[in-house]
Amino acid sequence: MEFLVKHTDEDTLYKLVLGLIVPRPIGWVSTISKEGITNIAPFSFFNAVNDAPPVLMLSISNRDDNTLKDTVRNILDTKEFVINMVSEELFEKMLITAEEFPPDISEFEKAGLTPEESKMVKAPRIKEAKVSFECKLYKYVPVYDMHVIFGEALLIKVNDDILTENFKVDYESYKPIGRLGGNYYAKVYGNCQIKRC
Repeated sequence: MEFLVKHTDEDTLYKLVLGLIVPRPIGWVSTISKEGITNIAPFSFFNAVNDAPPVLMLSISNRDDNTLKDTVRNILDTKEFVINMVSEELFEKMLITAEEFPPDISEFEKAGLTPEESKMVKAPRIKEAKVSFECKLYKYVPVYDMHVIFGEALLIKVNDDILTENFKVDYESYKPIGRLGGNYYAKVYGNCQIKRC
């Protein structure tokens, strides 16, 4: 089958893009509002776009009523955020933070997560996360109805037990979760290692 984009309805395009471009990493973003209220939300339109310095990209839609999500508003207001990575044991808590709560409610409390003071930004890290990137806003670019946010990582926090002696990642300990389409997620560890020519 072929789908000419300009003649394909939005619902079908949504299903194709999210179902075919997989697995996608999940950026579990913690922010803080100007009023000091913390927020957490997961986004799977997320990836790395540079390594030295690390620059990470998030693409975030509006709410159903076309207003800004708390994450976007907080990042644009404070110019800071933390991207935490989701591992298997935190999956259920991540799902709780995917729900829409009013701006005066902290997802840390709702999901039973612990805010941990960051070293370089005001937004807290998720203490239970094995990996966190403390970021400052590098660039904001609106793309159609999406808010594309580039964050430059100032500090990377990694649990000692997921790194080997030469800073390679032990995926059996990390146990990251990736996003597929619909209600499907992927465990992205226990894979075979392929030697490149």
